[in-house]
Amino acid sequence: MLQSTRCCRIPIVTFALLFAAAQVSAQPVAKSAENLAFNEKAVEDFYRGKQVRIIIGSGPGGTYDIYSRLIAKHMGRFIPGHPSMLVQSRAGAGGLIAANTIYNTEPKDGTVIGSFGETFPLRQAMGAPGIQFDSAKYKWIGSAINTAIACVARTDSAVATFDDVVSGKAFTVGTMAPGSTIYDTPAIINAAFNAQMKLVRGFEGVATIVNATEAKEVDGYCASWLAMLTTGRHLQLMESGLIKPILIMGDRTPDHPRLKQVPAAEAVAKSDDAKQLLRAMHAPSQITNPYVVHPDVPKDRVEALRRAFTMTFIDGEFLADAKKTRIEFSPSSGEQVTQVVQSIMNTSPAVLAKMKKILVQ
Repeated sequence: MLQSTRCCRIPIVTFALLFAAAQVSAQPVAKSAENLAFNEKAVEDFYRGKQVRIIIGSGPGGTYDIYSRLIAKHMGRFIPGHPSMLVQSRAGAGGLIAANTIYNTEPKDGTVIGSFGETFPLRQAMGAPGIQFDSAKYKWIGSAINTAIACVARTDSAVATFDDVVSGKAFTVGTMAPGSTIYDTPAIINAAFNAQMKLVRGFEGVATIVNATEAKEVDGYCASWLAMLTTGRHLQLMESGLIKPILIMGDRTPDHPRLKQVPAAEAVAKSDDAKQLLRAMHAPSQITNPYVVHPDVPKDRVEALRRAFTMTFIDGEFLADAKKTRIEFSPSSGEQVTQVVQSIMNTSPAVLAKMKKILVQ
């Protein structure tokens, strides 16, 4: 899994800048960890000799798998009692199966951590069916990425720019199930721009969508821009000229050489209604690859896991592994993720109603 990222070569200078940025972004998170107080002896007694499972809501090879395996390799050293850690995939329904299972049937003692779609708080706020959990009650441990979703297209497809999408040229997008960022983002883009991208569902994870794009089964996809730069085959396919970015979510285009002439979705939207839809869809990207435990996990264990998560991202061994495997990150603390979730849940009812018509099927 992790070895698959080594195919993607980033110039040394570029990676050094990315790596430095990751360290800087981790510093505020580290400071928050210093303020966490808990009964370390009680936590140590509980976790000693145990195994903590990270259950991810997608298949192997994607960012949830790659990031979680790297975290699992190191995080146990920072949890009192030093439990072993294991990553398990429970793909299906865009991650909804994993989210529901963790909330309802898995142990609620802190031995299970979930990682699934960051859009679920938004879908819950919309009143989407099938959600058997409460995002506001979940205990958020942190998130690995604060980024924007970008859409890429095969360079031999009918689409050369996003203007081609808006004008109605045929464009087939690989997606997971509704409820995943991979599906919801292009669905909202379609609505905001009155576009006609064909969304092909059923893929278990981003890795399989990338493979389908390479095999010409679909014309492109939308996924985390940070992940595109550092994990899987995204970057290799961009470097080879097979795919290129055509749109990025948000109100401004990041300063990156691969994004020159690539529009930001909100900046080119033609109406306030469209901008509001795009802004609401973009909000969950601040907590991409989130990690969570059940609401009933004792407070001491929650705080211990939050501290361990934060300390992992500033650990020298973790950073060395991230550098070797070309993984970048921009982590947020559990408190920061909780704040974003609360803001998402407070999205205006009018916007939520519009999004529900588009996304809830």
